[in-house]
Amino acid sequence: MNNALYSHTASLLISGKVLVAGGSYNNQVLNSAELYDPSAGVWTVTGSMNNTRFSHTASVLANGNVLVAGGEDYLGYIIENAELYDPSTGFWTLTGSMNSARYLHTASVLTNGKVFVAGGHNGSFSLVSAELYDSSTGVWTLTGSMNNARFSHTASVLRDGKVLVAGGFNGSFLLESAELYDPSTGVWTVTGSMNNTRYDHTASVLTNGKVLVAGGIHDNQATDSAELYDPSTEIWALTNSMNNGRYLYTASLLTNGNVLVTGGLGFGINTLNSSELY
Repeated sequence: MNNALYSHTASLLISGKVLVAGGSYNNQVLNSAELYDPSAGVWTVTGSMNNTRFSHTASVLANGNVLVAGGEDYLGYIIENAELYDPSTGFWTLTGSMNSARYLHTASVLTNGKVFVAGGHNGSFSLVSAELYDSSTGVWTLTGSMNNARFSHTASVLRDGKVLVAGGFNGSFLLESAELYDPSTGVWTVTGSMNNTRYDHTASVLTNGKVLVAGGIHDNQATDSAELYDPSTEIWALTNSMNNGRYLYTASLLTNGNVLVTGGLGFGINTLNSSELY
């Protein structure tokens, strides 16, 4: 890339290119963005965001635009504003702001096209609130709040359209709890808890509909444990552990159904360059 980054976002556009936006490097928070073209293997700089931000979220909308929301800016403020990237022009435009400033939250594109944001941290305490972005109006509306405040958790859209939120940190305790959001009612219900507390982990919806959760921080260190959530029973079952304990890594569902895990931080906060397949 043109810039070394962490806590940025990467979004797969309809064109097949990948948009990387924001992030931090050398104690500087950036507003820059760049595009990766897989056909050429080349990165090119594109329009910069209106705001610097890291630990934000990015969601690809049905019309192909990318919604970026929240994060922490270069002054250390947690922000509530949001903006849209138009791949056809390469420009960013501000859109409606969230009702709450937040970072380390999750954002999920629902089956109805709305973007669902949940939890996070506002710089003072972890959040229980959730809200919805309507791309047709550019307006955010509050929806039902979670049963537990959490940040650095995961959110997964299940086959039935519900959203599974799992784990995270509430500012005092690591969580193993999980809950389901029903977009048709705006209501959260508690579901089965994971076998292990964890945050800064990943969650991947497999081709069979189950959710694979792996890694993260458990008992103040990187864990290699993994488990599967079965939506039909709402039960978590342990599965084979990773070869390395890791957190703040990436997990990608491949076209053959396997999950590719790469990088992250491991035991003793060592940076990993290893990859593994589930």
